[in-house]
Amino acid sequence: GFRLGGIKFTLDGSPQGRTAWLTEPYREGPPGAADDYVAYPSYEPSEYLRRIPAIIERGLPALVHVNGDAAIDLMLEGLEAIAQKGPLPDHRSVAIHAQLARPDQLDRMRDLGVLPSFYAVHPFFWGDWHRLSFGDERASFISPLRAALDRGIPLTIHNDSPVVPPNIMRLVSIAVNRETRSGHILGPDQRVSVIEALHAVTLGAAYQYFEEDDKGSIEVGKRADFVVLAQDPRTVDASVIADIDIVETISRGVSVFKKSE
Repeated sequence: GFRLGGIKFTLDGSPQGRTAWLTEPYREGPPGAADDYVAYPSYEPSEYLRRIPAIIERGLPALVHVNGDAAIDLMLEGLEAIAQKGPLPDHRSVAIHAQLARPDQLDRMRDLGVLPSFYAVHPFFWGDWHRLSFGDERASFISPLRAALDRGIPLTIHNDSPVVPPNIMRLVSIAVNRETRSGHILGPDQRVSVIEALHAVTLGAAYQYFEEDDKGSIEVGKRADFVVLAQDPRTVDASVIADIDIVETISRGVSVFKKSE
């Protein structure tokens, strides 16, 4: 049936568009930008802070588009203000993209029960661009999956189609390898295992939307939603994970797709 899954806010733009709202200037901003250019919020901060309490009080998650660390600060400040008045419910609000999250912000997400949904294909599609825009140190911490998992934070990863094609195996591959178009490994310490990446698009995704009792794994009593892969991503070389074909898709126990022989 129909249900309201949350309320979305868009607090800033994108790193590749150099409109992600930062606390420290871009190393290389857009043409004509001042040396201290940090971009800007795309939603009035005071309006966000005013609206967020009513959403959480109604038991809904806030689904907040935040790429830059200044935007992430604003998202978390809104939730921290609510938490000062009493314990937060199991809200599972989502920091959508969370590209430039700082380590201290990951700590705050953990403490507040915020789930990051990382735009984990960025290292491949825009990783070389990010090295120019942010410098190597910040660029290497783009989509910090390892740091989040090491803190025990439940997370998901996504493609953000139609910005990039909805290819789940390529998404898993990039999370595991973090290789840019030029072949540079961007932030090798933020790579995750194949199992961790698969969890992020299955059980992790189900948990994010309060559906872990019904979806996300093949278990008795859950919906029979799964795919059959041509190869086992746990055993193939990591460099070919993106090339693994989907052989069949099962939805609610019914085959809805089969690859032609």
